[in-house]
Amino acid sequence: MSEVSQSNDDEIDLFELFETLWRGKWKIIVTTVIATLVGIAFSLFKPNLYEVSTSIQNGKPSVFLKHNIINDVIKDSRLNLTGDLISAPIIFSMVIDEFNDYETIINIISNDEFVRKSIKDLDENDKRKALIKYAKLFEITPPFKNEKNWMLSFEWHDDEEGSRLLNEALILTLINVKTTLLNDIDQLATSLEINIQRELENLGNELNLIKQRQKYENNQRILYLVEQSAIAKELGIDTNTLDANALAQTPSSGTSLNISSNEIFHLRGFKAIDKEISLIKSRSEEEQLLLASGYLEITKKIMSLENDLSVSQIRNFLKYIENDNQNDWVQFDLTLADSKSQKNSKLYVALSIVLGGMLGAMYVFISNTIRKRKERLVKA
Repeated sequence: MSEVSQSNDDEIDLFELFETLWRGKWKIIVTTVIATLVGIAFSLFKPNLYEVSTSIQNGKPSVFLKHNIINDVIKDSRLNLTGDLISAPIIFSMVIDEFNDYETIINIISNDEFVRKSIKDLDENDKRKALIKYAKLFEITPPFKNEKNWMLSFEWHDDEEGSRLLNEALILTLINVKTTLLNDIDQLATSLEINIQRELENLGNELNLIKQRQKYENNQRILYLVEQSAIAKELGIDTNTLDANALAQTPSSGTSLNISSNEIFHLRGFKAIDKEISLIKSRSEEEQLLLASGYLEITKKIMSLENDLSVSQIRNFLKYIENDNQNDWVQFDLTLADSKSQKNSKLYVALSIVLGGMLGAMYVFISNTIRKRKERLVKA
């Protein structure tokens, strides 16, 4: 019996619920209409943003084939560098770093009329912050999982205007990368030139030391020979009279007498000694240096450095890079970009209708509850 009564109470409550909603239907309708109008107004006046994205990737390998020579020259130079200086991956990495520095895109968007109007009343510090905020709307992002291409994207109130700004920023980025690359190569050439010049100076200093040492050794040799010649003349030895090897060993025992060649040099005779003195004095400086220890090795190194073409070759290659079309260094096409509007008017209106109906129903229930409570209080 109680279950039947409870069921009847539920049916009465449900009926009262619908009756309450029906009595307050105009309030619900009015609330829904007002919320819908607010949603429509919001969708109309809310600034639209377009999200545009397209892939960006390395330039074709064929574009960089002509630059392989400069890579080889730099590797073979005296800089002891390994790895390529110019290649598709290296250039692409430079482009990413330059673009994500924000300065390039800031230089571009700061001249945009929309941006100028939005920051004209700000102080310099706030202008800078606003420009950075706008610049962050343009980005190059790495590939997501299971993808291979980097993505070039932006959010802007006008997709065509955003594409123009992004294209200009990329062109300026490539120009900056090219300038950086030219400066780096020129600095390498300058560094190589300085290294070669420093080595030449060191070798030249070593050569001067060899010349001085050879001069002293010649003077020392002549002084010694003059003394030995005087001894030979005093002893009346004009020609070689004794075999030094035979004198160094006794015929009976074969033991060495340990007599140095310097001690018996005068036994060669003053004629031979005077002839050696004459030959030494008659030699030219070049002939004397040819006999000097280390002279030929130093001379060969100097000739190798003086005929090193690395610096001139590297600087000649700068012309090829200057004439290169940097726009081919990366591949992207903004005309193929996907553009999505972030403004969804239908969704805003639908949400407004649902929200308006809910608010209207809540208002009806609350007002009905308050009315019944007042009635009960009056009856009591």
